[in-house]
This record gives sequence, structure tokens and C-alpha cells, in this order.
Amino acid sequence: MTEQQIAEHQLPTAPPKASDRRSFSGTSTTQAEALPPDVLADVLKAAIVSHRDMSVLAALLEREGEERRRLLQNLGFDPDAG
Repeated sequence: MTEQQIAEHQLPTAPPKASDRRSFSGTSTTQAEALPPDVLADVLKAAIVSHRDMSVLAALLEREGEERRRLLQNLGFDPDAG
């Protein structure tokens, strides 16, 4: 969770536990589960999409289409029939 997300969604915070040895720069903690599920899903999707290489995705989708056509042909279906 970022400070901006915490403020924007008015999320609850708590001081870190003394036993927590993870390294972070903040003075409080917030659980991701404090966000509504749809908002959390949107945050995660945006983070994933921001790191996606569109040329790799396009190549994978093309390969998937070729494999689908080949499989349909092997099963006796015309992949180009509407």
C-alpha cells in the first residue's frame, strides 16, 4: 500500500509490531485486505499491466491463434468457418 492509496481510501493504519523484522520506511502499517476487493483487484491489475511488454503479448496471442487453428484442423473442423 502506498501513502497515497492509504489517504485516498482512508484506510486504517497501525504501528508496526516490535517483532516484525521486515524492512520498510514507514511509521505505520496497512493491510492490503483493508481495500474493497474490487479496488484491490484494480490496483493489482494496473500494476501488472504497467509492467507488460505489449510486443511479447502480441506474439503470444498470435502463437495462440495459430495453435488453435492447428488443433481445430487436427480435429476435423474448419477454423476459418464462421
